[in-house]
Amino acid sequence: MINPDLIGRFGPDFTFPVELGALRKFAKAVHAPWPCYLEAEAPPMLPTLLTIANVEWGYSLERPRGTLFEEIDHDLSVPLLAEESYEFFVPLPRAGDSLTGRACLESVTEKQGTRGGGLTFLVMLTEFRDRSGNHVANARCTTVTTSASDDGGDGPSGTLPPPYEPDYQSQQPADPFAAMPTATWSDLSIGMGPGPVEAGTLTMLDLGRYLAACGEDNPLHYDHAYARQHGFPSPFGYGMQQGSALASYACRWLGEENARSFRGRFREVFWPGDVLTYDGRITALREENGQRLADLEISCTRASDGAAIVQGWMTFDLSH
Repeated sequence: MINPDLIGRFGPDFTFPVELGALRKFAKAVHAPWPCYLEAEAPPMLPTLLTIANVEWGYSLERPRGTLFEEIDHDLSVPLLAEESYEFFVPLPRAGDSLTGRACLESVTEKQGTRGGGLTFLVMLTEFRDRSGNHVANARCTTVTTSASDDGGDGPSGTLPPPYEPDYQSQQPADPFAAMPTATWSDLSIGMGPGPVEAGTLTMLDLGRYLAACGEDNPLHYDHAYARQHGFPSPFGYGMQQGSALASYACRWLGEENARSFRGRFREVFWPGDVLTYDGRITALREENGQRLADLEISCTRASDGAAIVQGWMTFDLSH
């Protein structure tokens, strides 16, 4: 049982420098190797770049690093990512900016799983401020852990890995969204989208490039023996890799500087060898407080069974 007194208590401040090199490495790992990121001297932050802040610079439930999160009495040895979200209250920060973050355990929810095991959902909120102390962004990460039941509980489930026979004709980062159209406010209507884009076969190189870019080192995503020890047939993909690729899909259409929020929910395990498709559509167009806001629903699906790997939502400000 997690001590309820820990909920809502913030840990110490930490500094997150928006580094140009880290930003470029991240862009190449999430299907966004575009000149706006790789050639500009002060490119805007990708809308999911904050995912690296707690891992590389701050602290988290899995990496408490001497903070109050070490007091959380809960098994986080095999955490699964359920959802991540980012909300920006100002235009996206740029390379060269420096943000100050602080995090708290925002909520803990326990549920009964469909196969008899217990599920615990832990939501971590991180607030970010700029050099002037302005509150510029919030990040939320929902981690789920499972407790075993007599029939195995809510452990690994879903499809088995497909045959995996990589053919590395090129080790350059892929740009599956290169041919996508762009759109402005006057172009948009409810239900409209840029159309589905298939990104080809996911490789271990793709996974490794993302893990290196975001600082994630959970061995479930690269160590075959460790993955098998915990009931997985092989290493599997990291949810925010495809969440971030989905954000790139939407940014290619509506403009990388215009993103104001992202939320991704991770529904299925995915594997090297899977063929993934990205799609999205406009769900609302709003004019509020001088802003022209476009809401999108986006999804990443697996070709073999049509399963939604990631379901996502984004908002763009198309005022300019």
